[in-house]
Amino acid sequence: MDTPSVESSSRLSKELDTFLESLGGEDSTLGALLDSIAGKGFGLLLMILALPAALPIPAPGYATPFGLLMAFLGAQMLVGKTNPWLPSAVRQKRLKHKTCAFAVRNSGKILRLVEWLVRPRFSKLARNRAFLSLVSLVIILMASFMILPIPLTNTAPSFVIFLLAAGMLEEDGLVLLGGLILAPLAAFIASMAIYYAVTYGFEAIEPMVKELLGRQ
Repeated sequence: MDTPSVESSSRLSKELDTFLESLGGEDSTLGALLDSIAGKGFGLLLMILALPAALPIPAPGYATPFGLLMAFLGAQMLVGKTNPWLPSAVRQKRLKHKTCAFAVRNSGKILRLVEWLVRPRFSKLARNRAFLSLVSLVIILMASFMILPIPLTNTAPSFVIFLLAAGMLEEDGLVLLGGLILAPLAAFIASMAIYYAVTYGFEAIEPMVKELLGRQ
């Protein structure tokens, strides 16, 4: 397997850094974000929305609204749209600069891993309408987990969405396949969190985490 070039391996971080710099330290709106990434399709927008919750220490308070928005974007992809659309009321929603800065500056290992993995491969698969419909369904499912205000229902699903978004952005069919393979694991973790929360209450989720990690 060829080693990715420096240019291709740094593209994702450059995209995010450019977006952060474009804010000029100020808050923005979702509409301005959408306009700034016009022509890049759903990939970059989904990647930016998924990143805060995909971090090991996610930015609080954003999983539910961003999950709703990503489910809406996934539905647009499912019906065949090639560019995202947001209603005017959603376009006017504020996007805090500190949240964007938190996500970009603390992406660290997760972004470096994705940069190492992502480059154009199996591009025909990444552009295949039927395959992208499956990707869309997975994005909707993962985003649906994120909407729930329950611990452990956002980080793993948002990481899957982040991978799928990166794969779409770079037309990397292999990374898209990897995201689809990880989706059942993310769904299992989220489903267990929901089960424990409903059956035993939110206080039961922390012991569940320790059990999953094999700790006493």
